[in-house]
Amino acid sequence: MSDTSATQYRLRVRVGPGMDDKDLRAIAINDDANPTLIETDKIIARVVVRIKGFDKTLAFEQGQKDDGLTPVPDSKWFQLPGADSNLSSIQIQMRFKREWPCERIVYGNQFDKPLRLPPLSSVILKFVQYIDPGLKADIYSDKPYAFSSLIGTMNTVNVSAWDGHKEADAGLPPWPSPNGEHIPEDTSLMFKKQEEVALGSNEDAGSGKEVLGMKEPAETSLSTSKRRSYFGKESNLAEHRIRPDQVYGFDFFNPYLSFTDFTLKIPGFSIDITKYWDGQPFTYIIKTEDSSVVFMAVQFELVPITDITIE
Repeated sequence: MSDTSATQYRLRVRVGPGMDDKDLRAIAINDDANPTLIETDKIIARVVVRIKGFDKTLAFEQGQKDDGLTPVPDSKWFQLPGADSNLSSIQIQMRFKREWPCERIVYGNQFDKPLRLPPLSSVILKFVQYIDPGLKADIYSDKPYAFSSLIGTMNTVNVSAWDGHKEADAGLPPWPSPNGEHIPEDTSLMFKKQEEVALGSNEDAGSGKEVLGMKEPAETSLSTSKRRSYFGKESNLAEHRIRPDQVYGFDFFNPYLSFTDFTLKIPGFSIDITKYWDGQPFTYIIKTEDSSVVFMAVQFELVPITDITIE
């Protein structure tokens, strides 16, 4: 029986160097082998967005066709050890074209007008701040926001050296996850002095693993939790720089926000996001803390489905 009285939605994901419509283009979800390239005078980056079970969602194939995309099945990323119960992944490989203080580059969400918030929003915010102690947020303002340091908030950070003269690709090394491979946590290079990274050293043999010809001190081999705790403090962030001779691999994922049925799944309860949606897209942004520079954006938007038949 046909029923079109209730509005149904599908998801569209767009990425680009800014938040304006002209900057964004739709991308295929779960397309591990074909990351989207973004290049400006400030960055060069690749990005893949994964959503578990996206190929089983309502109007999936029609939506991909409408957006000029080829449908892609579920990513192998969700099947590999370490995926756990995560529902999505935003993986980015990025190189900045100039040096930046670490504390100036942030990642998070920005909205243009007040949000319609569900009950217990303050509890949800405290839960998120417990997970991400560096989060600065005001979800009740006229222009709500929630941002953390880029290096501190990501679930996985992998920093590697870049030497464009030795790389076949003029802008970035090969994409590390053509089959959904998980990138390993490794920020040890950020703790090297600039001259040590450039020249290399064979001192302290046996103290750690070799990085660019030198041995890495064990205390700089931070786990994900220790890295997030360390870079959650502004005083520690101020000691580090984001550099153009380094490539930054990021993976941002979580088991709480489901883009397949538009629900927020916090321990103990679940919230239907569409009941509070006011038409604004949900956008992840990498930018400077004063918003003077936007490096890139990943936008999730709900698109109404028309002329569907529900049995």
